[in-house]
Amino acid sequence: MNYQETIDEALRLIYTQHHRLMTRMYPDAVQALSIEQLRTGPLGRDLSRLAALARGEIREAKSLVVEAIDSVQQILFWPPGAEDYTVPRSFWETDLGRMLSMAKFRAYEPTDLVSIGNAAQQLGVTRPTIYRWMDDRTLGYVRDEMSGRTFVVLQDVENLRQEVAESMSEG
Repeated sequence: MNYQETIDEALRLIYTQHHRLMTRMYPDAVQALSIEQLRTGPLGRDLSRLAALARGEIREAKSLVVEAIDSVQQILFWPPGAEDYTVPRSFWETDLGRMLSMAKFRAYEPTDLVSIGNAAQQLGVTRPTIYRWMDDRTLGYVRDEMSGRTFVVLQDVENLRQEVAESMSEG
């Protein structure tokens, strides 16, 4: 998949919101940008890189991929003045969400991931609890867009299991 149309749509949407805000606050300081300029800006470069990762054309360190995806999510979902942001689950069903999801999935090795059921079993909780922890970012997860399966990051499961064990030994 090319993803260029998806990238351009995201760039236009974000730019339109920013442009509208800036023209209200500083009408004389705002300069219109073309789609070509938006593509070559930091967000456009990040999205193009994530698209190449999603297509499997390049590989990058997992930390760089996760950082770039988090940066995009913050731009899209972090309300001004809020302490944190939430990514609606429905976002992952959009073209942009699928692209980011595939880029993230390709950044992980299969041994870095466990199924939702396995994560629930390891933590001694139900699957709905795992989904809640995925939604509130207690547990990182990735979705394989090819199979439609969702996996939990094993390191996050191990860290949470350790936290629970430590809190139980203190109490």
